[in-house]
Amino acid sequence: MHTSLMVRGGVGVASLALALAACGGGNTAAPTSTTTTGSTPPPASATTASDVTATPTATLEAGLDQLLREHVDLTANVVETAITKGPSSTDTKNALAALDANTVGLGQAIGSVYGPAAQTAFIKLWRAHIGFFVNYTLGLASNNTSMVNTANQDLAGYITQFSAFVNSATQLPASAVAADLQGHVTTLETAIKAIVTKSPEAGKDIEMAAMHMDGTAQVLAQGIATSKNISGSATGAGAALREGLTGLLIQHVAATTFVVQTAVANGGNLKAPEVQGAISALTDNTNQLGAALGSVYGPAAQAEFLKLWNAHIGFFVKYTLGKATKNASQVTQAQSDLSGYISQFSAFVSSATKLPASAVAADLQGHVQTLEATINDIVGDSPSTSADLAMAESHMAGTGAVLAQGIAAANPSKFTN
Repeated sequence: MHTSLMVRGGVGVASLALALAACGGGNTAAPTSTTTTGSTPPPASATTASDVTATPTATLEAGLDQLLREHVDLTANVVETAITKGPSSTDTKNALAALDANTVGLGQAIGSVYGPAAQTAFIKLWRAHIGFFVNYTLGLASNNTSMVNTANQDLAGYITQFSAFVNSATQLPASAVAADLQGHVTTLETAIKAIVTKSPEAGKDIEMAAMHMDGTAQVLAQGIATSKNISGSATGAGAALREGLTGLLIQHVAATTFVVQTAVANGGNLKAPEVQGAISALTDNTNQLGAALGSVYGPAAQAEFLKLWNAHIGFFVKYTLGKATKNASQVTQAQSDLSGYISQFSAFVSSATKLPASAVAADLQGHVQTLEATINDIVGDSPSTSADLAMAESHMAGTGAVLAQGIAAANPSKFTN
């Protein structure tokens, strides 16, 4: 687990460091521990259609989106773990450790642009607001209205403090930053409440809270880019493509994991309302990915993508059920099916993007392995669950970067500087 946590935030930290390095500036050297399981392409000047997904600002935006989405997903994981395992359990402590690794990753990313003092200030504020969310969760779980109210007051104070911090660094209007932070607090509190009450809406509420961070990442990226004269646009077609794919692919992992967590918590009953709600959120994510591909390649490609993507989710379900019931034959069959999916989906992606099918297959194998590891942890009640969830999500950030560049290169008329 220690090794897994050491690479947390790697893609995001590398994204900001590379963005800054590409412009030849910065207050401090970039952090050196930026290992990642994904494959992030180097930043490039935006002179071709493919390059617009890898400008310094596009790279910055995708890195922020990764880390901010993971902040929401890992917070939801802490709450789900605390509710099912107990607030003082080892599993919950490990979930908090994975969440704190994300915080450190965000802090290092900010520090790579603004220096160590800003990094320290950011981490202090960010950890404080996580603590307030923890208090909010505990208050809800124990029906302690006073504790909930205090947590809300503390979060309101955090919004004011953090807005001032962001304003001083980026010159973004503090009032606009505060409004966005209020959206983060509101959507994440809604998700927390749904998890605590085991609501069927929990899966979709987590999804909504994570989606909110896309806009946050875009605004922050543009603010940082403007304040530091980083080249590229956070609102261009290439940057939007990369950020969109990054967010949706990370959420695929988060939503799949939540399905498995709720299924295990409900004794394997896939018809339980909470599980059905989680499955519905995963379906939403799949449809959003399909729509994104369809917007570039048309309805036939969208239909083919959905067919293949839904199939591989089904194979993960079979894998999970096989593990839960100790049915080795079912596990082996699911792995065989996933292997076939890798071959088919690699050919599909290669035909659409001209990316080498063998490289796509290798990346998909990484997705399968990291998500299987997370599923194994959940079913086996392993202390490594949260760290491996974070690893599986990080892998998808690299996937999103490479796919975005391939799609843009294959469709130059749709993606210009």
